[in-house]
Amino acid sequence: MIKTTRLRIRRFIPQDREPFIQFMTDRESTRFLTFGAEQKTREGAIALLEATIASYDSEQPMLAFAIATLATGTFVGFCGLHPHDQATVEIMYAILPQARRQGYATEVAAAITRWALTDMGYRRAIAPIDPAHPASQAVVIKAGFTDCGLVQNPASPDPKRLFVFEQEAIGKV
Repeated sequence: MIKTTRLRIRRFIPQDREPFIQFMTDRESTRFLTFGAEQKTREGAIALLEATIASYDSEQPMLAFAIATLATGTFVGFCGLHPHDQATVEIMYAILPQARRQGYATEVAAAITRWALTDMGYRRAIAPIDPAHPASQAVVIKAGFTDCGLVQNPASPDPKRLFVFEQEAIGKV
């Protein structure tokens, strides 16, 4: 689907099940993600993964994808897009603990943003990030996003820092 220098962003496959479950049931790994408590259980993670895979053949597929290394095909995380309206899409990314601090998140954030804006027709990508998560804030800044300050996110009771990437910025990063 999408290739970067070191990664392939692709549809989930059944073989992603165990590393996905391991990630979703790790409280520290999902601390800043807006998944519900049920999705953070083994059964909930399995149901989410199966629903995602089944959606790919539907009229409204989920825009959720696995991240694997190009060299070995190893599952290292997942990412996705959530359309807000015809112009704006929200990006999300999560890297497995053992694959962090290698620049994968920045590579993925830049790649899915470019794909959303150049291939899917969106004009703006947003990334609402917990103010207590400086690592993720650094990722989107490196990927070319602009910090627009604190906003109230409808998906969370707590305010988030909103980072925005406008279509005009494509090619400048």
